[in-house]
Amino acid sequence: MFLHHHSYKYLFYSGIVNGVGDRFSQVAVLALLLELTGSGLAVGILMGMRVLPYLILSPVAGKFADIWDRRKMMMVTDIARVPFAFSFLFVQSQDDLWILYSSMFVLACGEAIYQPVRKSSIGVLVEEQHYAKVNGFEQVVIGIVLIIGSITGGLVAFLIGKDVAFILNGCTFMAAASLIYPLKFKRQKSQQSPAIPVQKPRAKLDPMVLFIVVILGVSAGLDGLFNILISYYGAETFNLGELGIGLLYGALGIGLVMSFFISKQVKGKMLLIGIITIGMEGVLQMLASQASVIWAAALAFTGISLFGGVGAACFDTLVMARTPKSDQGRVFGFIESLTNVVIGLAMFGSGWLLDSFAARQVGFIGGIAAIGSMVLFIVLYSFYFHKIIENSRKMVKKYEKRSIKHTEE
Repeated sequence: MFLHHHSYKYLFYSGIVNGVGDRFSQVAVLALLLELTGSGLAVGILMGMRVLPYLILSPVAGKFADIWDRRKMMMVTDIARVPFAFSFLFVQSQDDLWILYSSMFVLACGEAIYQPVRKSSIGVLVEEQHYAKVNGFEQVVIGIVLIIGSITGGLVAFLIGKDVAFILNGCTFMAAASLIYPLKFKRQKSQQSPAIPVQKPRAKLDPMVLFIVVILGVSAGLDGLFNILISYYGAETFNLGELGIGLLYGALGIGLVMSFFISKQVKGKMLLIGIITIGMEGVLQMLASQASVIWAAALAFTGISLFGGVGAACFDTLVMARTPKSDQGRVFGFIESLTNVVIGLAMFGSGWLLDSFAARQVGFIGGIAAIGSMVLFIVLYSFYFHKIIENSRKMVKKYEKRSIKHTEE
């Protein structure tokens, strides 16, 4: 009912179509690269190429999203990526790898622009009381993308051929642009008031937002490691090629869809719950690293993404709730830049590690690191940030009272 009646539905459906095509292509590209090179370092370099576009373009795109037409920005980035999605059809040997790398770089540039614009659009379109629900829907989007895109993409590439996956990816970019076309935004005005001089930069100085940014940065590093491991587990550890990659990514999708039904029930202590989910992901990563059959690994990854989806919904809801709508483009642009740069660097480092150590060893150590991160964040939350956050809430209430008094006068 909510999706049917709310304009957010255009973002929801276009996000699914856009992501499904991208996953079709990603599964096929990873399998093709491993087939041509057999090198974990090559995969790490390919995935690590995301670093530069997100470092430069995401903050810029976020700033422009606050003043430009978000709908047009998303449509242009979708359409511009179509020819580069088709270019993978020409990669036939190691001599053609330059096409693969250059096109992946351009596609990453488009994604670096698209994601912060899309994320900031949610806070503008949706009323604050619906933030938690919609951020739960966002995990469903990612889940459906992983289920349909990764599993179906793996099957298509395995049974029919990688070229079909590349063609479908190009077509979905055009379809996503057409789905976003009816969307309309109301221009947001700055909420800064002379009587409340700190109101506008509140999202940048708010201790809770800053703490969440730190958490997301560490979590992104772990995600980069585990993303490379998924490809290795599916293609090399279980010897199933693109089919194995698709099955494990599909398991992640199932967990994310399931996370919606949990995250929408979360009403309080979102920050603490989000921190705990990081440790639970670590426990399951340790179990996945020791799985003897792919179905056991898939079950572990379902649980990993279930906890990850709940945590992501909690963190996004808190950032949206504590950031003025007129600043959300810049804030989410910065977050997208930070997390994706960290993911890219982690992927590059993971590829290098996998050329020297077994994937199971790397995965087990990564799980331990996730548990350690949870413990550290809980300690910081309990003994330091919790008090600062409470003081921040008191200051916000104080300024709200001053604002009401100023209005009455």
